[in-house]
Parts: sequence; C-alpha cells; structure tokens
Amino acid sequence: MKKRKLLNETLVYYAKFGIVLLLLTVPLFYYLYDKHYAHEMDESLIGRKEAFIKNSLQSLRIEEIPVWNKFNDEDERILPDRHQCEENLFVVEYFQNEQEGKEALYRVLYSKIQIENQPYILMVKLNIHEARNIFRSAILFQFIMFVCLMFGFVLITRIVYKKIWQPFYLTLNQIEAFNIRENQVPQFPETFIREFSQLNNALEKLVSNNLQAYKVQKEFTENASHEMQTPLAIFQSKLDILIQQPHLSEEQLCIIQSFYDITSRLARMNKNLLLLAKMDNLQFMDKETLNIPQMLTDLLPFFEEQAESNNISLKADINPEDFSIQASKTLLESLLNNLITNAVRHNILNGSITVSFQNRCLTVENTGISKELDKTLLFRRFSRLSERTKGNGLGLAIVQQICLLNQWMIQYRYDNSKHQFSVLF
Repeated sequence: MKKRKLLNETLVYYAKFGIVLLLLTVPLFYYLYDKHYAHEMDESLIGRKEAFIKNSLQSLRIEEIPVWNKFNDEDERILPDRHQCEENLFVVEYFQNEQEGKEALYRVLYSKIQIENQPYILMVKLNIHEARNIFRSAILFQFIMFVCLMFGFVLITRIVYKKIWQPFYLTLNQIEAFNIRENQVPQFPETFIREFSQLNNALEKLVSNNLQAYKVQKEFTENASHEMQTPLAIFQSKLDILIQQPHLSEEQLCIIQSFYDITSRLARMNKNLLLLAKMDNLQFMDKETLNIPQMLTDLLPFFEEQAESNNISLKADINPEDFSIQASKTLLESLLNNLITNAVRHNILNGSITVSFQNRCLTVENTGISKELDKTLLFRRFSRLSERTKGNGLGLAIVQQICLLNQWMIQYRYDNSKHQFSVLF
C-alpha cells in the first residue's frame, strides 16, 4: 500500500470537498439567480402590460393598430390572435436588435387583449442579452474566486501544518535516531500543543522503561554466561579426572560417556540461548566488511571432516566473486555453522550435502527424511522435527533471528527428495 503524508491525505479530502461544493453551488447559484431574475423581468413585463391597458387600450381602434405599431416602441407590438391558450405567456426568444445590428435574447410576454371586442395579442419584450452576459461573467468570477480561495486555503494549511506539526517531526526524528545501547533517554522538544506534549511524556516513560528492562536483561545475560559456564567447566573437568581412574568397568565408562554427552549438550544449549538473548537485546550491532565466499572457503574443511565422519559427501559450488556485506562476524559465522551442521546432523547414511553461493544467494541442500518438513515448526525454538537426531532445536531459530536482524531473506523448500535452505543477502 502506498504511503502518503498526513498533510497530503488531509488535503485530498479538502480537495474532494471543494470539488463537490463547487459542482453543487455554482449550478445552484446559476439556477436560483436565473429564477429570481426571470421573476423580476416578468413583473416588469406585467407592469408594462398594465400601463398599456390603462393608458392606450380603451382609446385604441383596430384601424390604428398599424400606425401604433409603427410609431410606438419596438419592444411593444400588437399582434393578431394566435389562438393562445394562456392569458399570459412568458418565453425567451431571439429578435433582431436594430441598434446593435444583430440578434439578441429577449424575455417576451404574449398577453391576450381585446380591441373593439376582437381578440389580439400584446407582445411586450425586454432585452436580457447583456444581463445574461453579466450574469455569466459573475459566475466565472465566482468560480475563479472559489479556486483562488481553495488555493489559498491549501497554501495556508501547508504553512500552518509545518509550524504546528514541527514538534511531532522533531520527536519522530529523535525516536528514529534513538539507540538503546547508548542508555540515554532522548530529549524531546517543548511544545504548546497538549496532544504532542502528552505524546512526548508517554514516549519518555516508554523509553525509560525499555532502557531499564534492557539493562536488566543485559546484566542477566552477562551473569548467566559466567555463572552457567563455570559449573559446566568444573563438572567436565571432574569427569576428566574420573575417567582417568584405574579399574573402571565398561558399564562405568558408558555412564561417564553419557555424562560427557549431556554436559556437551548443556554447554551448546547454554551458548545458543545466550546468543539468542544477546540478539534480542541488540548486542551485535557492531558491523564490519565480510566476504562471504572467502568465509565459506575457510570454514568448509572443518565441515568436510564432520561429514566424512558420518559417511556423508559434501560438495561445494562457490562463485569466487568479490561479494562483501556489512555484518557481525560472530553472527555470520553462527549462521553458516548452524545451516551446515544442521545439514550434517539431519542427514542419512551415505547421504550428500551441497553448499553453493551464486548471485548473492547461499544454498545448503542435503538429503534427509523423505518428506517435507513442517514449516510452522521449522524455525520455532526447541522444536525437534525428528527424534532420531540429537539437538536442542535452537539452530534454525538462531538462523532465522540472524536473518531478521540483518534483513536477509531465508527460505525452505523440499524438492527432488532433498531439503534446501536458501539465504538471500
């Protein structure tokens, strides 16, 4: 969905309202003015008719009608009866204007009269051509004034908007520039607008609470890293001493080996949980320039040894292009390690792994269980999709969290009996 500024969104509604108002008011004004003007003209025509009846009709004879029409005002004529039904008929017609030498528009009254008991029609007309032109000019002027008014309204709104909303944008810039690792509450600008002041106060409380929570979580992560790793190291050293004791039975050695496995698993889980906690707390924001093909080339020998020990063939197809990104080296190494280790751990006997890097896309493809994995559980923490393999269910969750933190795209698909994970940088 296309995003628009608040001012532009507001002005769109103003423009729609202005257009609707213009389309309604101008025709309505024209209609009402025309009706009022026609009414005034009709009263004037009726007045002239009544004056004719009072001053001329009683003394006028039929034989005098041609002379009366010739010497009287051209706006009044006596015409033969046209079998008119209405007593007074008002129409708008064009007549030749002798003064201007062209046709002009007239408001005309045809009224029935009697001269010596014979029916005739009295025609009285008024020139409305000039009045119509003036009226159209007034409508045009009204339209221009309305457009200027709307333009001025938009201009004033933009000026007032910039002044009134300036504290809001200053607050927005402060929030965008806020870095939780600096452990400092932004100084929001003072404003006389109550709503913006309430917003600033709410943001100050929110940021302060988040800083306090971040500080507590960071301290917990650092303390947990130290407090949990120390007992595990001591426990493992005690196992080393115990296994060196003479006269241990085979059963006792098996028990000690199981303790080793559990200790290693606890150490990995502790390391992974601390890594996730640090990523959630944004403690890996320091970035450097890293060359992914070179890092893959350096790491692959270690994974080849792991694959060979499990009778798995590992192939690499890495384009030696000079492709570098800005990222945390610790997180990128963790992503590569988890993806390839996951492919080794969840593989089958005499299986295969293919690691490729082409066109900014890292792909790890491996054989495994012959069905597609549940995508709803794939990246969930502590979700183990197979009970046959050992693991704590955090590897793919770490991979996804790293991708989210760096805005990389990770995809999974099952094709040709192979599981494929792709990361687009």
